[in-house]
Amino acid sequence: MKRKRMKGTAFEQVARRVLANARFLLRHRRWHSAIYLAGYAVECRLKAAICRVKGLATLPPEYQTHDLWRLLEGAGLVERMRRDPDIFKAFERVTRIWGTEIRYAPKPYGRSEAVDFFDALRRVITWLEAIAQRGK
Repeated sequence: MKRKRMKGTAFEQVARRVLANARFLLRHRRWHSAIYLAGYAVECRLKAAICRVKGLATLPPEYQTHDLWRLLEGAGLVERMRRDPDIFKAFERVTRIWGTEIRYAPKPYGRSEAVDFFDALRRVITWLEAIAQRGK
């Protein structure tokens, strides 16, 4: 089955929706599932940034990945993030905890990992949103 290519603005909408759903899971102490879902919010924000930076309506095939570092690079934001050490450390924390493979983890993440992850995630999402607002 051929996948439909998403528009950049659709990625922003998906990011908001999955983050809201992840927060619901967090409130209901579904720590591991909340982390798993929330990671996609960062992924979608980065994919939207790629479309915006490159002036494209849809995401190019080479960026149809879950690799957050690859997406950050594709958006041209690595050096900019490195200039903000707190955000860079937060992004590193997100990438250390999140990956699509966590859905198969034999031992699920608990409360402490979720608190750490969501703290880092909040910082990264806020930073990405601020960049998107300045770019409009």
